[in-house]
Amino acid sequence: MTNNVPSEFEIFPWNRNFETGIDDIDQQHKVLVNILNRLAWHFASDTSELTSDQILDELLSYAAFHFKFEEAIWNKALSEDEMARNHHDAHQMFFVQVEELRNSREPQEEVLTRLFDFLTRWLAFHILESDRRMALTVELVQQGLGLSEARNRVDSELSGSASVLVNALLEIYGKLSSSTIQLMREKMARLRAEDELSRIQHERLHQALEEQALEYQQHLETLAYTDALTGLWNRNGIVRRVREYLGEEVRPENSAALVSIDLDNFKDLNDCLGEDAADRLLGLLSRRWLDAIPADACLARTGGDEFALLLPDANHAESRLEALRLTARQPFELDGVEVSAGFTAGVVLFPDGAVEDADILLRQADNTLYRAKHEMRSGWLYLDAGERSQYRARQLLLEDIRRGLNQDEFRLYYQPKVNLRTGEVLGLEALIRWQHPRKGLLSPIHFLPAIEHHTLNIQVGEWVLRESLRQLQCWDEQGANLNVSVNIAANHLQSDNFTGSLSQILAGFPDVDPARLDLEILETAALGELDKAVKMINDCRQLGVTFSLDDFGTGYSSLSYLKRLPVNTLKVDREFVSGIEDNSENLSILQGVIGLSRVFGKQVVAEGVETVRQGEILLSLGCECAQGFAMSPPIEATRIPAWVTNWQTFPEWALTRASENP
Repeated sequence: MTNNVPSEFEIFPWNRNFETGIDDIDQQHKVLVNILNRLAWHFASDTSELTSDQILDELLSYAAFHFKFEEAIWNKALSEDEMARNHHDAHQMFFVQVEELRNSREPQEEVLTRLFDFLTRWLAFHILESDRRMALTVELVQQGLGLSEARNRVDSELSGSASVLVNALLEIYGKLSSSTIQLMREKMARLRAEDELSRIQHERLHQALEEQALEYQQHLETLAYTDALTGLWNRNGIVRRVREYLGEEVRPENSAALVSIDLDNFKDLNDCLGEDAADRLLGLLSRRWLDAIPADACLARTGGDEFALLLPDANHAESRLEALRLTARQPFELDGVEVSAGFTAGVVLFPDGAVEDADILLRQADNTLYRAKHEMRSGWLYLDAGERSQYRARQLLLEDIRRGLNQDEFRLYYQPKVNLRTGEVLGLEALIRWQHPRKGLLSPIHFLPAIEHHTLNIQVGEWVLRESLRQLQCWDEQGANLNVSVNIAANHLQSDNFTGSLSQILAGFPDVDPARLDLEILETAALGELDKAVKMINDCRQLGVTFSLDDFGTGYSSLSYLKRLPVNTLKVDREFVSGIEDNSENLSILQGVIGLSRVFGKQVVAEGVETVRQGEILLSLGCECAQGFAMSPPIEATRIPAWVTNWQTFPEWALTRASENP
């Protein structure tokens, strides 16, 4: 079968100008370009079975690995320099932007348009300009130059040329992106034609029309499931075939294998011989491989120089892969030049006793291939049981969290914030717990990390806001007038229409003054797009709520940042309070933070006060507000009124004067 989709719509070629000179980073950047190419091809030729969420999930998984790897290199060479911090900030905003697209309620076609625009600009600005700048600086530092001199030399070297390259690539990629979006629109038109065909068939028109419709349907299936260049199945086709295989009958565990294959050094061959010759090689190789696999196997070209292979009999996986390797090594004659090919592969065995999904299996094979390219190039790597178990465990945990939300299993505990000197209860911080039906009461560490970059984080955050306001209303009825603070995750704060959603939640509790609700945000939640964060916070403050900056001192605070951010309170992280009795460094940090709070007119609250002596030192430094186990651990909502009634400050704190020295 053939596919009439023009091959030029595999659109984003790797550009040598992206190369940083650090091979591992360049190889990882190529993975991003490959994801962009597969995204384009997917939405140009897929049916409606797959969604953009799956591609966005893959982007998040890639970014989590790549950013951690890359930042380790920068930090090792540049330590805590502003360049490394700013680079980290840009990485965090990548997560925020992708999550914003995931949470968007716009039509899928508009979301894809925004995604293409964001990724093409990211490739040009971040990789071409920022990553190259970082790599050149690291290289000069490693050669012995001082950091300041290295930065000046890199600035001089990249002045002018970098901006020209960025603009040129933006123009090229903008045209390519427009072509892809146009193809996607053509695909939508094709899908509408399929719907029309289905309607015609349902009405059972005369036989001639039915025969014509059948031919048209077969033509559409050819477009949707085959690769134009090689005549093999495409990614959609192999996914459909795996799905059919899984649904056929019960099969022994690990009886089949799904293999993701990537040709080695194909880019060099393409650069040397040209695109036409490289395409002919792919066609010739595909025909050889079809002859080398058994009749019940299924071979697909999933994009570029990548293939996927379904082997129903996993017992012969090694021999089949060896046959493919030997076949690829036999010389091909292209324009009078003899060339051969090698490949690296990732292998996933299935089924393994759990519910299987074809898309997940192929993504697992792709991820295993990615590891193989770094660990055993020109070989193949099997996804081990531990990695499959970890992946499945996260999926099961996400499902369990979603179920727990629906079954009302989550609880809020509250930790008081008090004035150490007077004993006044200033408010309570709402802290989430999970009353799991089998595992008992779980702390946040057991479930919040799993949803850090997932939309469930927003659902959980909205539940905490509603439950906190409901509890304030309940305490009011008991005669306890209290305030509450709620932690807001970064992706929740940066989500579409956060202010509108908050407004709707507040409207559900008209008897509760919004000024009694304080939103605690991390420094990293407002980094990067500071102007946007400032506007959003000011819009929310118009609703009446207040803001606190949580874990202050652990992020990338600067005076200009602190001056512009419209928060009411700075919460000093517990790591600076712990050990202040005999840690002069922590004591100095606390003095500095308290001084900053006075300069900028902010209230300061110390977290993690666990001893009476720590409270005395804080008071002597001028910090009167705190929370911690010395006063109370987080407790159930029903116990709060009694605690407030019985609470009295410690005599040592009541007698302490700010003029005393610790």
